[in-house]
Amino acid sequence: MEQERPSAKSCPASAKMCPVSSKLSLPRLRLIILVLLAALLLAACGGSDAPASEAEEAPAAADTATPVPEPDPTDTPPPVPTDTPMPEPTDTPVPEPEPTNTPEPEPEPPPTAAPQEESAAESAEMPGTGQTFVIVAEESEARFSIDELLFGQPKTVIGTTNAISGEITVDAANPAASVIGPIQIEAGTFVTDNDRRNGAIRRFILQSNQYQFVSFSSTELTGMPDSVAVGDDIEFEVTGDLTVRDVTNPVLFIVTLQVISETELRGSAATIVVRDDFDLTIPQVPNVANVGEEFIVEFDFVARAQ
Repeated sequence: MEQERPSAKSCPASAKMCPVSSKLSLPRLRLIILVLLAALLLAACGGSDAPASEAEEAPAAADTATPVPEPDPTDTPPPVPTDTPMPEPTDTPVPEPEPTNTPEPEPEPPPTAAPQEESAAESAEMPGTGQTFVIVAEESEARFSIDELLFGQPKTVIGTTNAISGEITVDAANPAASVIGPIQIEAGTFVTDNDRRNGAIRRFILQSNQYQFVSFSSTELTGMPDSVAVGDDIEFEVTGDLTVRDVTNPVLFIVTLQVISETELRGSAATIVVRDDFDLTIPQVPNVANVGEEFIVEFDFVARAQ
C-alpha cells in the first residue's frame, strides 16, 4: 500500500510540519489582491466617468439655461417704447377738430339784436305824439300860501285842496308844442287851519258861490328838451292865463316834470301872484294885519294816460 500524503487539513499548526503548503498560499493571496485592486480600479474609473459626464452635462444645461432669459429683457423693452409713443401722437391730433367746434358760438349777432331791442324799448318808452294825460285828483294837490300878522305875530297861512281836474297833452316829437290845461280848481274847497278864515276866503275873497273855479291854460312852453323819454326829469317854464273870479292875467309857472312811464306823469309847478292884479281884497278882521301883497300858488300833480 502506498502511503497517504498528508493534506493541509491534517497538517499540524506548526510550520515545521507544513512548509510546502505555506509557500503555495502566498502567491495565491497576491493574485487575489491584484485582482481585487484591478476590480477596484475599474470600478473607480467607471464611477469617475459617470460624474464627469454628469458634471459636464450640468454646466452645459446651465449654459443653455442662462442665455434663454437673456432674450427676455431684450424682448420686453422694445414693445414698451413702441406702445407708449404711438397712442400719444394719435390721441393728440384727434382733439384738434375741437378748435373748429369752438368758433361755432357765432350766435354773437344777438348783441346786434340786443341793442335793436333796447332802441325799440327806448322808442316805446317815449309818450306818443299828442298823448293826453288826465290829472288824478286823489293824488294831486293845489295850495296857496300868504303871510300876515296874527295877534301881532308873523304867520304864513296855507290853504290846500285836491279838487283839481285837467289835462296835459304831450307831443313827444316836439315837446315844446305840448299843452297844459285847462286845469280847474274848485274855489270853495280851499281849507286852512281856521274855519273863520275858510269862510272869509269862500265868501269874500274868491266869491266861490258866484265863481266856482280858478282856472289855468298854458300859452307857451319854454326850455323843453328836443325829445321826451321814460325816466326823464324835465324842468321848464309854462306861460299861461290864470283866471280868478272874472279876472284873467298871464302868469309864469316853473314846472318840474317826471316821466314815470308811458302812461304816467308826475310833476310840480309854482308861481307868484300879485293880489292887486286880480282885485283880491282882504276883509278887515280883528287881530289880523299886514296881509301880504303877494302869495304863492303851487300844484303837485299826478297825471295818467287815457
